[in-house]
Amino acid sequence: MNLSELAPCHPAPPDAAASAEVWLDRARQARGAADWEAAVDAARAAADVATQDSQRLEAGHIAAFSLFRLGRLQELITLGERTLTLPGVEDHLVQRTELLRWITLAACETGDFDLGLRRGVEACDLASASGDPGQRAVALNAVGACFERMGDPWQAERLMREALDQARLQSEVYPRLVSLNNLSAVTIGAFHLMRGGVDPEEATAALQRSAAYAREALALAVEGSDPFFLVFVEGNLGEALLHLGQLDAAEALLHSALARAEAHDHAAQIWRIRCSLAEGLIERGHHDQARQGLVELWARDAATVPQATLIRLHQALYRAHRSLGLVDAALDHHERAEILQRQRAARQLRAQSRLLVTRVEAEQNRLQAERARLEVLAERARAAELALHASQDALTGLGNRRHLDQHLPQLLQQAEARQQDMALAIVDLDHFKQVNDQHGHRVGDQVLVQLAQMLRENTRSGDLIARIGGEEFLLALPQTDLARATEVCERLRESVQAHAWQALASGLTVTISIGLSQAPPYDAIDLFDHADRALYRAKQAGRNRVRAG
Repeated sequence: MNLSELAPCHPAPPDAAASAEVWLDRARQARGAADWEAAVDAARAAADVATQDSQRLEAGHIAAFSLFRLGRLQELITLGERTLTLPGVEDHLVQRTELLRWITLAACETGDFDLGLRRGVEACDLASASGDPGQRAVALNAVGACFERMGDPWQAERLMREALDQARLQSEVYPRLVSLNNLSAVTIGAFHLMRGGVDPEEATAALQRSAAYAREALALAVEGSDPFFLVFVEGNLGEALLHLGQLDAAEALLHSALARAEAHDHAAQIWRIRCSLAEGLIERGHHDQARQGLVELWARDAATVPQATLIRLHQALYRAHRSLGLVDAALDHHERAEILQRQRAARQLRAQSRLLVTRVEAEQNRLQAERARLEVLAERARAAELALHASQDALTGLGNRRHLDQHLPQLLQQAEARQQDMALAIVDLDHFKQVNDQHGHRVGDQVLVQLAQMLRENTRSGDLIARIGGEEFLLALPQTDLARATEVCERLRESVQAHAWQALASGLTVTISIGLSQAPPYDAIDLFDHADRALYRAKQAGRNRVRAG
């Protein structure tokens, strides 16, 4: 392997083999001293003059790890992928597993979730084959990080809890520290997704779990005196305490983490910590100072920033501008955050469709057969992607009528074959024309997007959701009787009514009316007719209510 494409080439001296060992020894020493730039340079020089595959592999391994510590993630992906193609790499289980894990983490940070999940699953396969619980723990953490970056911190927390259980089976500190630190990060992610929602107690509970994970991790990080981990752990604990209202303690931790991050040039963490410090200023009422700091941060090279951090930056800028009465700027940053979140959700769906991610659930001993199955899934996913725009509502990302026509008959057939209940609900926004007339179509579109997200949050993965008209949506709830469906719809109606719609426009209120029907009989036209009649009764009764037909 020649790494000279990534760095200036070092001419080979007469005794190239001896020179490669000299450069490798320098790379090892630099890595041990946490001099990551020097480690990268020495490892590249070793690879340039190496005559043995084992030397090239070690050079690629050291360079990849050092690039990871420097936060130069795209370079790491390119170099790591090339290193994995070296002859004989299959014989070096630990190094191969670590390369896969670093690529996974880098890919999920840069938004390449397809690559991240694929390499993460491979890392889990190898770690399981090794029988080493510590290796399996860190591999599970990498896959969990992908889910968190894709906007699913709950799945991430579940995987990382499993990883922590694995890590506790051995005495080595590193897997426990990785698991605890990552658990702290993903529960903060869960808080941000629930922030300002209808369940503040659940959001607070996520923060409390985050702080508990971070405190345990901090004790391990201080014991090991690793400045890299201290940046993350102090930053996570500071952020959790910030949102729990413990501002003095939070800012002390965040400033300490920022100093460490700047000293070691951890660019991604510098962004995140500065964003948290600005949110602290907002909490203290220093809105203009926070706004200025965030605008200055945004003016830097935002293209290199992880998407999750960029979403938080726009959300913080939205709050700062809103508090200062700068409505147009606030709405602009709110829209930017919404667009990024929709893009992330789309990538999540695409990545999950291309991989059988449930392979992470169990020990894997059928790698060859599974690879063949993944190729079939990838082919199907490519075909499905071609049909995606034809069956997806462009504004909300939900299915449209075509999607409904494709999937509702299947659900009804399954319910009839198994003689199971199924409920169908038509959801209609009350007085939506008035929303558009009074607040404009842009606000109306944002109302539809947020309602679509609330529909997702209040339903199960097996439920069918579609937008069937301008302000009309349909829910099909398999294995759900009328009483349970009524509870689901009432919860949804209350969530919509209690939502902070004023954040979109002053004086904006939104309610919904819902009409329900139940199978059997298992006839789509009949179900639509009964639900539509029930919706009409809900409207006639004054709107903002659920009626069953």
